[in-house]
Amino acid sequence: MARSSTGVATDTPTLGIRLAGGIYALNRFLMTLQNKRVPVTGITMDGNSEGSRITLRLGCPEETARRYTALLSSLEDVDEVWPAEESMEVALLKPAAERWRKSAERARIGFHEDGGTVVASGAPEKMEAWLDSLGEEETDIMRLGPMARPGNGGD
Repeated sequence: MARSSTGVATDTPTLGIRLAGGIYALNRFLMTLQNKRVPVTGITMDGNSEGSRITLRLGCPEETARRYTALLSSLEDVDEVWPAEESMEVALLKPAAERWRKSAERARIGFHEDGGTVVASGAPEKMEAWLDSLGEEETDIMRLGPMARPGNGGD
């Protein structure tokens, strides 16, 4: 597996999960990940009163990821699990200089700016390289993490 500068595998399988509502469902789900020793390298959660959407990046081969998909889909609180064929990462930036724009275009990173804050998105590998090239001293960065793209099995 290829590794990024942070040591995390960049070509790991990604799963999208829709979970029933409630903190207890989320707690049971997270405890299952821990108890079954699921090799999670990244997790992103989003939710409301109707349920949660979770994106898991797994540090294992595709075949093992398919087994974890079957295991997780059989849990009581899980409404749906799907292997995300494509994932993206989102980051918020407060750049001190304008050099980010040209480098984002060269790296094929999607972005828009609102009130001095830049919302950037792209493939996790491209985002990793692009954010590393910006330098922390001239840009405030908040990484929101990898997410499964809608339409690959989920809404």
